Amino acid sequence: MFKIFRKNHTTANIELEDNNQLSALKLAAKKTAEEFGVDEQNIQSSIFASAAQGNTIIENRAVFMFATSDKKSRVHTMMMTFKDPIAWGNDKTPIDYLIVGMFPDDTSQDTVNNVIEKISDKLKSANLDDIKFNDGQLNKLNQSFTD
Repeated sequence: MFKIFRKNHTTANIELEDNNQLSALKLAAKKTAEEFGVDEQNIQSSIFASAAQGNTIIENRAVFMFATSDKKSRVHTMMMTFKDPIAWGNDKTPIDYLIVGMFPDDTSQDTVNNVIEKISDKLKSANLDDIKFNDGQLNKLNQSFTD
């Protein structure tokens, strides 16, 4: 009933000056810190550690990573789309969706895995080409990850 008041944690059609994975990771950390009111350096460390553990590629075009914070009591997500795909990882998968999960510090790996599974299911059923630059549709999709 009150979902219309939820904050839009999406940013569409991003053009990176340096269209590469490192620039995307830095921007993800900055946007996550801004969106959720947490320390950017801590989030950057957490996101880089998540990326170092391996890439969670979903639907061959979205990458998921996560951060933790003692300032969060429940799971949130933030999503960005890129105007031009970014060659991601060793296999250079063209990524145009980046999703960050923001978890409380004491979150179990099972909880993270469940969120990844839900995101994967939602992305499989979404028409990602049609909504890539539509803020309203991206927001609805992003909200569905934690509903």
